[in-house]
Amino acid sequence: MQLLATILFSGLAFAGGGDDENGTQKIELRLRPAVAVRGLDVTIGEMCEVLPAGADALAIAQIKFGPAPGGGYTRTVLRTEIVQSLAAAGRDVANCKLTGADEVVVQAVAVDVPSSELLESATAALQALLAIEGGDVEFEAPTRLRQVQSPPGRHSQELRSRVRGNRTGPTAAVVDVEVLVDGEVHKRVPVQFKLQRFHEVLKTAGTIRAGTPLGPENLVVTREPVAQVTGLFLDSFPQVEGLIAARNLQPHQRLTLADAAPPALVHKGEVCTVVLTRGRVKITAKAMANHDAPLTGRITLTNLQSRAQLTGVVTGPGLVVVQQ
Repeated sequence: MQLLATILFSGLAFAGGGDDENGTQKIELRLRPAVAVRGLDVTIGEMCEVLPAGADALAIAQIKFGPAPGGGYTRTVLRTEIVQSLAAAGRDVANCKLTGADEVVVQAVAVDVPSSELLESATAALQALLAIEGGDVEFEAPTRLRQVQSPPGRHSQELRSRVRGNRTGPTAAVVDVEVLVDGEVHKRVPVQFKLQRFHEVLKTAGTIRAGTPLGPENLVVTREPVAQVTGLFLDSFPQVEGLIAARNLQPHQRLTLADAAPPALVHKGEVCTVVLTRGRVKITAKAMANHDAPLTGRITLTNLQSRAQLTGVVTGPGLVVVQQ
């Protein structure tokens, strides 16, 4: 009720002269018939010419009336709405008078944000993160971006980009480009990039039979696209030094951990010395290897006397330890 009374009283005051009964000069708000707003909101100073110039007039002019209408739309503001805005801001409406137009038509100014600038900002953010993450990565930018419009701002219109989640995916990355108008976020535009990761891997130069030593004579290091880099692929010659092919390998095949194995130290049919350990007692016997096995590899053997099957670990050439 108090606000309503204030508004009614102010309406009478606005119809009066320029000074109050005490001789104090009133602030005149001269309404403009139509205004174009460049920011995200509308101020009293944009809708009205505030007179006379001074600190009090400047403070009134900076009062925010409300958000600007959306692009392509207009809003009609009545005198009473301006009075309500002044009262809500704590201004003495009795010390103000409204002149000029009866209403103000407010229209928002919108400009196109160039797609090239959106893409440039997004690309810079992606490149910065890829440099931090490391690795050999190529990216493909989208060929088309949706048209974006935004107010130019009273002071500035800027772009700020950040990779979503602060990390890239195995095959894609989304960069959120924020359109800032006078320092406030107006729109957020997602820009999706395709990623192709590369990794150096060892590949066979030709067919390799199982048991063949692996090295530069039958392997090459190549840059290969991979969907996701894992530790399964071998990528350097030191990793296969002293190893042999664990199975038959086809030409141009990527080498994995399962494709390489230590060379056999004990071969099938070889008679080995078997050391059987029972607590503090050690028994030595002869047994025949049932298959090939490398150093520290498990092996099954056949006892030459009892024909019993034994399982042990190769600890040296022709030497197997069996724990019982």
